[in-house]
Amino acid sequence: MKGLVAEMHQVSKQATEAGAEDLSAIGTALSVGIAAVEEATAYILNTFGQNPRAVAAGSVPYLMLLGTVCGGWQMARAALVAQKKLAAANADESFYQAKIATARFYADHLLPRSASYRHEILNGAASTLRLDEGQF
Repeated sequence: MKGLVAEMHQVSKQATEAGAEDLSAIGTALSVGIAAVEEATAYILNTFGQNPRAVAAGSVPYLMLLGTVCGGWQMARAALVAQKKLAAANADESFYQAKIATARFYADHLLPRSASYRHEILNGAASTLRLDEGQF
């Protein structure tokens, strides 16, 4: 997991420092998502030994968090490639601008969900486990 997160941080940094408004916003949103993954992962590693049920209660939100942030990472990578391709003389400008616009949309509309998933993972166990079987 450390290698994956390091790669995500690298892409986030490249996007943030790319000098374009869209890429900067993509990098910033990805950075926030990565922080949520790191915090949620630390919670799981620190909690599982004492309370595996609490960790299990957040398992679906954790998978959603990882999927969302990994998707953002891939979109950021695509946007960085698109920016480089736009500098080429024979670039398909419309195609590469669409790649960047799509990545920006993902950063603005989907990556913010990482905060909600993080909250569910860190705080949701008590309400998830509150009812016993007979109360369903």
